[in-house]
Amino acid sequence: MKKIKWSSILLTMCALAVVIGIASLTVRGKKTKEKLVLGDWYRQWSESLSFTLYDDGTANIAGTDRMGKWSLVNDDQLILTDADGKATILKIEGIDADNMEVREIVDGQESEKAVTFWHTAEGAQTIRVKGYH
Repeated sequence: MKKIKWSSILLTMCALAVVIGIASLTVRGKKTKEKLVLGDWYRQWSESLSFTLYDDGTANIAGTDRMGKWSLVNDDQLILTDADGKATILKIEGIDADNMEVREIVDGQESEKAVTFWHTAEGAQTIRVKGYH
C-alpha cells in the first residue's frame, strides 16, 4: 500500500512540475517578445533611424518631433502611434535579438512584401537570406 501512495505522490509531483514548466515558458515567451521590440530600429538598407521603442510605451518615430506611443497587440502586431494619433500597424512575422521581419497592415490588408528592421545601422546593411539570420 505504501508503494502505491509514494508512486502516486511522485507521479502527481512530476505532472505538476511539467505544467509549471510549460506555463513558465509561455510567460517568458511573451515577456521576451515585448523586450525584443525595445530599442532602435533601422529599415533594411537604410542608415537612418526609423523608430526607437522605450520600455515605458513611448516611441520616437522618425519624421516627427514629438514622442509617440507603441503597443504590442495579440503578441504579433506592433502598433506605432505618432503624437498626432496616426497609427502604423506592423505584423511581426519573426523577431530575434538582431532583427524583426514585419508586414504593414493598411486598411485591414496585410502587405505582400515583408520588410526587415535591424537594431543597428550596420545590421540594416546586411544581406539576409530568409531562414538564415
